[in-house]
Amino acid sequence: MDDPGWAQYLQWACLPFFLVPLAELLLMGVGYVHGRMAYRVAADEFRHLIIQITTVGREPDLVRQTIAAIRGYGLTGSYEIWVVLEPGHDDHYPLADRVITVPEDFTCKAIDKARALEFSRLERAAHGLNSYDTKILFVDDDTLPTKEYITSAYAGDYDLCQGVTVVNRHYAARPWKHFLLSHLDNIRTRNCLVYCSCTQGVTGKPLFVHGEGLCVTGLVEDVITWDHPIVASDDLVFGTKAAYAGFSWGYFHEHIQLVSPWTFTDSWRQRKRWTWGNFTAIRRRDILPLSVAVPKAAKYALGVVSVFASAAGAICVTTGITKVPAQAHVLFWISLGSWFASYGLMGWINSGGDANKERFGGPGVRYIGFRAVQTVAAVLLCVPTAILPVFIVIGSTVTGKPRRFVTIAKTRPGAVPDVPERQVPCP
Repeated sequence: MDDPGWAQYLQWACLPFFLVPLAELLLMGVGYVHGRMAYRVAADEFRHLIIQITTVGREPDLVRQTIAAIRGYGLTGSYEIWVVLEPGHDDHYPLADRVITVPEDFTCKAIDKARALEFSRLERAAHGLNSYDTKILFVDDDTLPTKEYITSAYAGDYDLCQGVTVVNRHYAARPWKHFLLSHLDNIRTRNCLVYCSCTQGVTGKPLFVHGEGLCVTGLVEDVITWDHPIVASDDLVFGTKAAYAGFSWGYFHEHIQLVSPWTFTDSWRQRKRWTWGNFTAIRRRDILPLSVAVPKAAKYALGVVSVFASAAGAICVTTGITKVPAQAHVLFWISLGSWFASYGLMGWINSGGDANKERFGGPGVRYIGFRAVQTVAAVLLCVPTAILPVFIVIGSTVTGKPRRFVTIAKTRPGAVPDVPERQVPCP
């Protein structure tokens, strides 16, 4: 029998999954246009900005470099840089305005990073920095917002806002493990441009929230708090609960720059922590309301099912088990081409930026060549990049929930710290 009955059903069941890349391309375009043309700014409504770097304390040199870079932007207006860390670590940050060590005996519902965030929130409330006209920009110890990112976040006429996460710090650098892990992180930027840009910017109902570069008003922080029974995904819980409570969300197209993990073990630990943080938030009603949790669970299910359905459908079509109209074949190839192209675009974006310009001595031939090579590499590696999250979800489920908030090394192995020695006057 040339065309078994079950194959007829399979071909049409798989067809919607073949079209997912086209739908994502459309979402990316809509999100980009909205972020560039409809992002509201009202800088005069705000009086003060706090840039807070929350860290365990194990990356002091990297944090000092980040602070020095921000000071070098020459930001105008009223702003402070806070460093919040755990006890027992180096607390010498001469370029910071405030260094807060979270007391060991401080307790709340949250633990680990969220506990530190809650303590700093209480510190702000005690100093009257919990109003609408104060903004807090949260930065992790491995992240560096561009000057444009900071100014866009501060000026955004929203209760919460954030921009694009790019993994361009040490992108595709040696050793080979980091080169590969940098490209596997292309999906982070892609998800941000596809889903965050639309659900945060267009609908105001975030599907994902990343803690790197999250900017909120003091009022939102005071109302929502970080005091929730969570181990990880504090950013997701905070952002979605704020939207559920009626606070406004915005999304802008500037970059906050990240560092990819340096080892496979660290990458696994990081992704497993995120996955279980999301799992916990989705299944517990004391963390997220059902109406908020369902779309997040559906996105996980869609991601897993689409990978297997697309693979099964492609095999059936190429082997001749199923036959579809010629028009469907054309649509399939267009969708497949857009899928490859979207990952190539992520390679081009993540290989750009000031961090990579400095590596190659400015925007010259070597810099452009590097970006072109990484664009090609991103296309060639798009299959493992796309399917990795599925295996992370499956692997995380099988191995069980981590008991603690696991941190990973952010500094390049063997790197000599480049830390500024002189004090830069605070504004």
